Amino acid sequence: MALLKLFLIALLLLQFALQLLDGAEPQNPNCPAYGLPGRDGRDGKDGATGPKGEKGEPGMNVQGPPGKAGPPGPAGEKGERGLPGLGCQGCDSISDSLKSEMQQLNAKIAVIHKLLGFNTLKKVGQKYYVTDGVEAAFDVGMQYCKDNGGTIALPRSASENQALLKVAVSSDITSSKNPFIRVTDRETEGRFLDTEGKQLTFTNWNHGQPDNYKGRQDCGIITKSGLWDDVSCDGQHPIICEIEITLT
Repeated sequence: MALLKLFLIALLLLQFALQLLDGAEPQNPNCPAYGLPGRDGRDGKDGATGPKGEKGEPGMNVQGPPGKAGPPGPAGEKGERGLPGLGCQGCDSISDSLKSEMQQLNAKIAVIHKLLGFNTLKKVGQKYYVTDGVEAAFDVGMQYCKDNGGTIALPRSASENQALLKVAVSSDITSSKNPFIRVTDRETEGRFLDTEGKQLTFTNWNHGQPDNYKGRQDCGIITKSGLWDDVSCDGQHPIICEIEITLT
């Protein structure tokens, strides 16, 4: 036991001697061996840059929304003069001529459509005699034919007179009454003209006709024999229209 105490005293003396050699004040043997922790020191300087890392995975190819439109740029330089156009002289007049021809053609087509709607139709030269068996007074018949693109038929030769008679007979309209023809003396009694006031170039009056019976017969008709007679313009007679179509 005495030997152990001597050993401890020797350790304390040795520790005291080492502190004197390091310039440190001797510690109180009754105080703890270590002091309280000091404050954190300042951050050290940045170390050297490390090696480059490996290449990362490619990102997603997604287009972002369009940005706002920027301000307009400055005007560019004036370009060179272009080549002359391929216009032609007189094209406007040609165009007007084509339009006019198209209008005429459309009008003729419309008349042809009306012709095909009649029950009886006969071509005579450049015109057609047509009828549906309609009966009317002379003026009403004139308007009816006008609405269909023509006028009341008027033969201007013996062949046309015969053709008109065939239309009247084939349509069976002469079985009861005789059709009007487009002659009248309403302007001057006894002087029969066509409705345009022109002289007749062909007539086929029956013997003793026209006679203006009872002073009331101012319009002409064609009878079953092909001869002409005068009757009242207000009477109801079959209407045969004359429609002319020139295709050239």
